Amino acid sequence: MNVKHIFAAFLCMALAGGAMAQTGRDLQDDELHGSVKRIDAVMYEARYDLNDNLEAGDQLEHLVTEYKQDGQRRSQTYLSVAEDIIFRTRYKHDGFGLTTLEHVIDNQEHVIGRTYYIYDAEHTLTEVYVEDAERQVESRMLLKHDAEGRISQRSFNDHVNDVYKREVYTYNPDGSINKAVVYDRSKQKVQEKRWEYDEQGYATSYTLYDYTEEEVEMFVTLYKREYDSHGNWVRCTEYDMLGDRMIPTYTTVRTIEYF
Repeated sequence: MNVKHIFAAFLCMALAGGAMAQTGRDLQDDELHGSVKRIDAVMYEARYDLNDNLEAGDQLEHLVTEYKQDGQRRSQTYLSVAEDIIFRTRYKHDGFGLTTLEHVIDNQEHVIGRTYYIYDAEHTLTEVYVEDAERQVESRMLLKHDAEGRISQRSFNDHVNDVYKREVYTYNPDGSINKAVVYDRSKQKVQEKRWEYDEQGYATSYTLYDYTEEEVEMFVTLYKREYDSHGNWVRCTEYDMLGDRMIPTYTTVRTIEYF
């Protein structure tokens, strides 16, 4: 896979997000505890050996994230299996510590994309948009918030600014995301996502309901994590549920360095 294809996938992920809604505050968005300096994360294929013991298979991804002492991201570097730099992102912040711009740079130090974060007068994130190397807008995300300042809706717009997807969020009493309902261009409900969490606030399960077929399909992913003394996970294995069977898919190992 070449840099352009990988970067295109990265642009999709930049706006897609996961259980955590973006705020522009880096440590909060990354669900981290303590004064984190550097995270070296490697994802492997997860599988059982001949004795049904879980083992790491082929390496799939390698991401290194570095932070400043105030909790702002300094950079993220995406590495190949051979440890070559595929591309990296560098971040800019405003005087309030909010992320305002990401430069995406290839292994020749050329800027191949930019992500901009836009805030209102109350420093609430209202828009994120992505540009390609030619400064053309690839995609845009608009955000609405509830009375508590939490993201209540994310609208995903294409390069001509037409909405192709909306996600509407509801929350648990503790402030964690309970559910996201996804609507397509025609405002039809196409998906519903639900999460459950552990005491550290990380997801233990993710359930996706797909309404695009005549029969509603349900997909369940479980997460088993190990934690360090700061409450940050250092190992996470994902499992797909097949009936009552847990099928391992990925294991991510994180080496975390603190200030």
